[in-house]
Amino acid sequence: MSEAVVPLYHQIYVVLRQQIVEGRFGQGPLPGEIDLAKQFHASRVTMRRVFDRLVQEGLVRRHRGLGTFVNPHPVKPQSTESEKSTSLLGTIIEMGEKTSVKVISIDEVHATPEVAEALQIQVGDPVMKVVRVRHYKSRPLSHITVYLPADLGRSLSRKDMETTPMLRLLEAAGVELGRASQVLTARLADVVVAPLLDVPVGGALLAVRRVVLDKAGRPVQLLMGQYRPDRYEYRMELSPMGGGDSANVWVENETRTGLRD
Repeated sequence: MSEAVVPLYHQIYVVLRQQIVEGRFGQGPLPGEIDLAKQFHASRVTMRRVFDRLVQEGLVRRHRGLGTFVNPHPVKPQSTESEKSTSLLGTIIEMGEKTSVKVISIDEVHATPEVAEALQIQVGDPVMKVVRVRHYKSRPLSHITVYLPADLGRSLSRKDMETTPMLRLLEAAGVELGRASQVLTARLADVVVAPLLDVPVGGALLAVRRVVLDKAGRPVQLLMGQYRPDRYEYRMELSPMGGGDSANVWVENETRTGLRD
């Protein structure tokens, strides 16, 4: 089977959208369709489709005979600004409170080697597997698969999982959250995830693998998520450590996740 690729118009759209949001063009005109077609090695028909989408999203406006201009207040990344917590767990919970969830499935399964290693249990031990799609402002944001130790997962209802962030539910079940570690990578949307996130098969996604531990150091959640990169951002604040040669070493001050409108 041939590997699916991201349509050229979508690739160009993502690049131009990011440049607009970052203020690359100010409030001035964008380069013309012909110039951009040459730059991206695309046809004018493709560029017209890109411009149509940018107009539809309110990022730019067309003026007949003058060109296409950036709107005065284009859509910008919306980050979680609450001061209630600067920790990774705090921002995770806060994002959960700002989004809605549809539960796709809840099953008790046997732990695979990967799941067993993450949760520090034996291969084949029972775990609860929960698959959900998270939405922000009624638009799909992420596809999330969560594994929980069976003794914790069995106490959570489907209704609760659709209305309350998972970490809040664990806290309500008596879990004292301690810390979390996560890894971010990139991956392509497969035939299962693509329609749920409203992206083309082969579209680029941000993949997150997160393990949450309680204060005693017990893993209480393994999360594997796939996020739309045009609706989600991951931001780190860094500070230089020491002086001289060590000024080249940067340490993490703060980590925050953000949602894009």
